[in-house]
Amino acid sequence: MVIEKLKKEDFVKYKELIDEAFDTNTDINSYSKYNPENESYEIVVIKENEDIIATLTMYKLNLFTFSFQPTIELFNVAVKKEFKRKGLGKLLIDYVKEYAKKNGYKTICDIGEERIRRAGAKIKEETNADIDYGFRVYKVDSSNM
Repeated sequence: MVIEKLKKEDFVKYKELIDEAFDTNTDINSYSKYNPENESYEIVVIKENEDIIATLTMYKLNLFTFSFQPTIELFNVAVKKEFKRKGLGKLLIDYVKEYAKKNGYKTICDIGEERIRRAGAKIKEETNADIDYGFRVYKVDSSNM
């Protein structure tokens, strides 16, 4: 197994994994902003025998966000069905943590929390439903990192 940045020639394989994992069949042109040449997005893949078996996408926000630090947002985390429960997601997250540390990022995904808060507020405003719109954030103790 190899962990590497997505190469342009592997983009179709990446799209196939995302479609399988999220049960979609999206037109490849809608993935254009995730093109490996776009420096704001870094798609990391795990390959085995040239097949992409797991992936995640980092969106690098090199601007001051809510924490006044550059931030990395993670999304499109996917693992092929036959490779689930084998620690591949953890390998990808560990890769991102090491990348963040080496490149001066202090925060991973804080902006995602704010987006969830805003989405909950909008749903509450639009539906006026009396339900809990909260969520939980779990943080890993520094001794486990």
